[in-house]
Amino acid sequence: MRILHVTKKFPPVVGGDATAVSSLAQVQSRNGHDVHVLTYRAEGIQETDHVHPVGPMQTLDGLDRIGARRLRGMRAIRVWSREHLAALGIELVHAHAVDVGSAVVRTAKRERIPILLTCHGVWFPYRPRGSLLGWVERSLLHQGYDAISSVDSASVQAIRRAGIPRASLVPNGVDASEFHTPGLAQNPVRFLFVGRHVYQKGIDVLLEATALVRSRLPEPFVLELAGDGPERQALERRAHSLGLADTVRFLGSLSRPDLIEAYGRATVFVLPSRFEGFPLALLEAWAAGLPVIASKVGGIPDLCNEGNAILVPAGQVEPLADSMISLLRDPIRRQTLGAAGCDLVRTQYTWDAIASSYERLYAECVRPKT
Repeated sequence: MRILHVTKKFPPVVGGDATAVSSLAQVQSRNGHDVHVLTYRAEGIQETDHVHPVGPMQTLDGLDRIGARRLRGMRAIRVWSREHLAALGIELVHAHAVDVGSAVVRTAKRERIPILLTCHGVWFPYRPRGSLLGWVERSLLHQGYDAISSVDSASVQAIRRAGIPRASLVPNGVDASEFHTPGLAQNPVRFLFVGRHVYQKGIDVLLEATALVRSRLPEPFVLELAGDGPERQALERRAHSLGLADTVRFLGSLSRPDLIEAYGRATVFVLPSRFEGFPLALLEAWAAGLPVIASKVGGIPDLCNEGNAILVPAGQVEPLADSMISLLRDPIRRQTLGAAGCDLVRTQYTWDAIASSYERLYAECVRPKT
């Protein structure tokens, strides 16, 4: 089958959705499909016979908000689809966000090409009642897609409540072969966060919890923050004001090899998000054998239970600090939680398994409608 993935991010642009689309496309190509990718133009993305970056150059921050440059990028995707969908003989379109989906869906329908929308989390349930952005996001779900899926059950339920009862759940996967699983008796203990430096991710809460742990324990430890974003400078100032200059290390945006190295030297992975879809970073942490502390929000409870992680209330400093202290002082529990998570991702969340789930959805999309 000739498949076109339409995505707002693609490597080397960082992000869980970028990694997910790239990994899925690689497995599909290996399985014999002819796979193309249509995406916004961004630094480092190379145009090839199968990767098609279009529109004005986007910044990483710009890809996470709707602005004039992103709107011009949507128009470029719309124009490209009109010119190339039929010419390339695309047999199925797989869109990975409502904005890029809305830019290509009309052409796909006109050309009678089946189209699947996958939402890598939805955010309208977390927006204030009456929010214009929430209304727009819900509206863009109703574009005549042949099927809609999401990567976490909370988002699937929200989509169904928005009037799409047949929304499906297909989670993300992870290539566990990228990661190694060292022993967890490192000294000092290293906590690791991976993600965008934005309000959603709760890094401010993590810094407050880290300061609390620092005040309660004599043992040395380190917190490494991998990623970047609009809040980074404010977070650096907050870390300094909390007296954490010797404890917290801002690593910035990392290349894939450097990110895997960061997982490899970590002891505990922490994800203090205020809201979340299906966090690929959590799967990666487990693939590296790390114990996980995460907020009980979004798709995280789909993955985590008391046997493989510690779940804490979102936005609360004390429970997060208590959990960090618990794992800092208990290497046996760290080992147990990390091993359980590692076993889970290596048996249930391989990209081969996820690709098979999408194959079934693709079959539904191409099946003649009665």
